[in-house]
Amino acid sequence: MQHEHEHCHNSGDHGKPETYHILVDHKPHDWPKPVITGAEIKQLAGVDQQTFEAWHDVPGPEDDLVGDTDNVDLTGKGTEKFFTIKKTTTEG
Repeated sequence: MQHEHEHCHNSGDHGKPETYHILVDHKPHDWPKPVITGAEIKQLAGVDQQTFEAWHDVPGPEDDLVGDTDNVDLTGKGTEKFFTIKKTTTEG
């Protein structure tokens, strides 16, 4: 009985790839994977990988910096929002 239920569930999802709706710098994108990295966010934004940072717009006073190899989970409810800003450097 359990096996039949799983089969029905899988057949309903089969052949239809899931996409995740995200916003990058206020522009909508459909993303094919359940996670996205900072490097991928910057690529979607079309900004320079070296001079920009990717940020995850989260509720509250502070947003989350997303490193180039950091994974952000997109499987939650709603549209995840990201933005890119030029790095501020303190190197002298």
